[in-house]
Amino acid sequence: MQDFEKHKRNFFNFLDSLKDEEMVGIVSHANCLDGMTSAIFMVEILKKKYPIIKADINFISYTTGALDKLAERFNKIEIKRVFVLDLNVDMEMIDEFEKFRKNFNVCFIDHHPVNLKLIMDENVIKTDGHDCTGLVIYRFGEGIIDYSKWTWLACVTAISEFSYKGDENLKFIQKHYPDFDAKNVENSEIFNVVNKTSSLVIYYSKDSLKAYDILLKKDFEVIDNIHSEVSSEMERCLQDFEKNAERHFDNHLYFYLFKSRFSMGSKMSTILSVRHRGSTIITFSEINGTDRLKVSVRNNADKLIYFMNEMLGYGVKGLENAMGAGHPNASGGSFMKKDLDRFKKNIIEFVKTKLSTEKT
Repeated sequence: MQDFEKHKRNFFNFLDSLKDEEMVGIVSHANCLDGMTSAIFMVEILKKKYPIIKADINFISYTTGALDKLAERFNKIEIKRVFVLDLNVDMEMIDEFEKFRKNFNVCFIDHHPVNLKLIMDENVIKTDGHDCTGLVIYRFGEGIIDYSKWTWLACVTAISEFSYKGDENLKFIQKHYPDFDAKNVENSEIFNVVNKTSSLVIYYSKDSLKAYDILLKKDFEVIDNIHSEVSSEMERCLQDFEKNAERHFDNHLYFYLFKSRFSMGSKMSTILSVRHRGSTIITFSEINGTDRLKVSVRNNADKLIYFMNEMLGYGVKGLENAMGAGHPNASGGSFMKKDLDRFKKNIIEFVKTKLSTEKT
């Protein structure tokens, strides 16, 4: 990991400034395994360093006003120091985030691309996209976190976040799961656990704290039951994808609009990107109670012709009340239903240009 020692030093400088009986805020990404893992490892470190410290855990999505609402709550319970984990807030909510930082002493740990508007200081820890936040905090916690208890979760999260695209992270996963093959992910032993924990996140997409508690207890009986229900619905959608997905550029680009009682576009696009390696997978699903669509984009190619976050940014460009950001291999966002055709047109234009450039 680039600049690891500097990041670790800055992390512990912030951590060492806490007081024994202080109430500390933790804000992490909702409906996301990396967000939950980050919170679990952060709490493990806090409890070992400060046994009587209290952590107020919150999972939020990229919704305007989410940080403002938390600020009101934190002020009421006299929280002054906050860990913000795995949130691409500097891209989606930069002004709100900077306002939040003015009111609280914030340690920000994240692996999404940096917004040039983000005010950088020693409490901002931005890592490479392959170094997911849960894995970073796990490494910070060497000698503090019980690795015999939690290494499996670090590996699962790293796989779910495509962290194995980085050589150092691949070696870490293979040290603990020797059969893991970055070019044949689905056939590795650990991938079954990745699938099950992803199902848990999907099942409790509207209540990430419940999923967090189940992961914390490592209650695999509950996780297995949830996975059975979610995977059945997933298989239905995957089969429908093969029949009805919209295809472009000789199966290089796929669009798929689906309906389900579960919010599983992210996991589905990840599975499909493994099955259709080198193709760009774009799934759409309705956000209940709104006039918006959620979009998830993936491409699991070893060498990308273009980045998913760059493509998605072009796709939502000029659309009303739209957002999109993420990583080179995986990104997500949302836009209004009325703009679906315009979004597709933008994407097709972008991909066509990139493919034409690649051929010349």
